Amino acid sequence: MLEAEPADRLLVEGLKRIGSPPSRVASGSLFSASWGSPVFESQHPSHMGLGSGTQLALAVGTALARLGGLELDVTEMAVTMRRGIQSGIGIATFQHGGFVLDGGHRVTGDGEAALAPVGARVPPVLFHHPVPEDWYFVTVLPAAKEGFSGEREQLAFETLPPAPPTSAEKISRLLLMKMLPALVERDIASFGQALTEIQQLVGDSFAAVQGSRYANALSERLVDFLLDQGAAGAGQSSWGPAVYAIVEGEDQALLLESKVCEFLASHGEGQTFCTRADNRGARVRQVAPRDTRNREFSGKKQV
Repeated sequence: MLEAEPADRLLVEGLKRIGSPPSRVASGSLFSASWGSPVFESQHPSHMGLGSGTQLALAVGTALARLGGLELDVTEMAVTMRRGIQSGIGIATFQHGGFVLDGGHRVTGDGEAALAPVGARVPPVLFHHPVPEDWYFVTVLPAAKEGFSGEREQLAFETLPPAPPTSAEKISRLLLMKMLPALVERDIASFGQALTEIQQLVGDSFAAVQGSRYANALSERLVDFLLDQGAAGAGQSSWGPAVYAIVEGEDQALLLESKVCEFLASHGEGQTFCTRADNRGARVRQVAPRDTRNREFSGKKQV
């Protein structure tokens, strides 16, 4: 959750109270340069592969737009805040929640992205569907090196060799002929199998820059452990180090979560939690102002 309220200068509060925005909320500066200034606060794990950067940037933009009385759509804010450069999934899930498949950026005949400037448009959403309410995700954040982000991520994509055509063909077939039908038919076993195989193929494509199929040895051991313990599917989230598994029912999720805690106690430190998918996307509500900093405010927005 992020809270924002009017102010005469940009002030960010998170895990540490500071007077200027850290890199994780630098999007507020990008927005302010175009449209105005806030005070906002948020707590969210960063650079773990959870997509928190895009969610936080769009939450900041949405809160500021509401406070300033600006009618801006999410796509417009995403372009301003330089989001969607690599993928539009985070933008679409912020808007709608659920399972999203986007069409990526157009490429030219030589394989280069046909964007000028980079990030000038958001990839189109090709498929959107709610995730069954009884499907749970057990997410593990191992105590390991942060995943790629910012300039390191951009450099990684620039140096990443093209994936073999056979790999792209396999992923497309799994996605269109197994994963999407399984989602619509609520077949978690087939969905999980397709998910696991797609994650392995994607991981192999990223191995040239991240060193192996997974971000680190602990993440790899965790994926294997999750599958061995009966998860329908498992994989690494983005560049990691976060990994996740999908199971059916809250009881199974809590049981798997407890087993992961035991595993981490003897194999490495980390955190774990279980949750269902959010099928609604971001929500905005106005709350009563509270004068915690001895200043007068006219209202506050939560995203």
